[in-house]
Amino acid sequence: MFKPFADYLSNKRFASLDGLRAISIIAVIWHHTAPAGINEILTSIGAQGVQLFFAISGFLITTLLLRERERNGKIDLKAFYLRRSLRIFPLYYGTLALYIVLVYVLERYSEPGQAFFHNLIYFATYTSNIFVALDGRVIFYFAWSLAAEEQFYLVWPPLLLLAGSVKRASVILISVIAVCAASQMAGLRAFDIIQLPIVIGALLAIGLNNESHFSWLYRILGQTWSAPVFCMALLLVLLGNILPGFIASILFAGLVGACVIQERHPLTSLLSLKPIAYLGSISYGMYMLHMLCKNFVTKLFAVLQIHETGIAVFLLTLIVATITASISFRYYESWFLNLKTRFER
Repeated sequence: MFKPFADYLSNKRFASLDGLRAISIIAVIWHHTAPAGINEILTSIGAQGVQLFFAISGFLITTLLLRERERNGKIDLKAFYLRRSLRIFPLYYGTLALYIVLVYVLERYSEPGQAFFHNLIYFATYTSNIFVALDGRVIFYFAWSLAAEEQFYLVWPPLLLLAGSVKRASVILISVIAVCAASQMAGLRAFDIIQLPIVIGALLAIGLNNESHFSWLYRILGQTWSAPVFCMALLLVLLGNILPGFIASILFAGLVGACVIQERHPLTSLLSLKPIAYLGSISYGMYMLHMLCKNFVTKLFAVLQIHETGIAVFLLTLIVATITASISFRYYESWFLNLKTRFER
């Protein structure tokens, strides 16, 4: 067996992924707190942090499902959905409940507050990415990305199971990617609901799980230069903002692949730093709570009559979100995560 492939299969935890999650959440917070006067492209790059989350999710969920089938001869969908529910639902619905209280107390008569209660059914059913448009200030709008992920979790595992073979599963993914890419090239928005990074991440997982495909991918993703080159290419594409979106989606998945195909790569030192890895481990909580933290910071500055905030809003929001997510993880999420282990095989 090709030794790098054997090493990859024996790897139970991809340490670099927490580092990538940290970069993702820092980028998202930057996007929502960047001071006025910053170049619009530099601000918008932060929004792409969500796309990196998607690529990680597509790769990791598919890898776990494939390895479960190889170990046990089948995929236990019931256990999968119980694990996902225990990881995602408690914090999501807990945060949504907190928003309901705060919006009712503070903004029930404002137009955004009334729109929030109108949209509540879509937030509660993970369909906000379909039915809630970003038109001005939309409270809880960031839930669109959670909706997209939940829809992927709902559709993809049964499809993988029904496909019966990774070859047929690959055909499904490649077909979806081709249709979405063609739609983007034609300037259509009919398939925008499908997040390409998560689909390409799933296809990457299938490729890396096969020795012959792994050997081919290793020539591109497993070299010393792979991770830095994909990182730089991604930055150039995002800064240029002239290429179709599916190019960036491919590069996001490529960056994930370059960071997991082998444990040691040029970005390992950065991604494995304890503060960075820690932020990645609580990134879900930071994502769910960061807008509340931002609003707290801006209101605090208003009370203190601090007007020239510059980058201070970003930095303080990052700090408050880290503290809040740490408390949430330790005293709330961890209880449900402990329950999740009962459904691991």
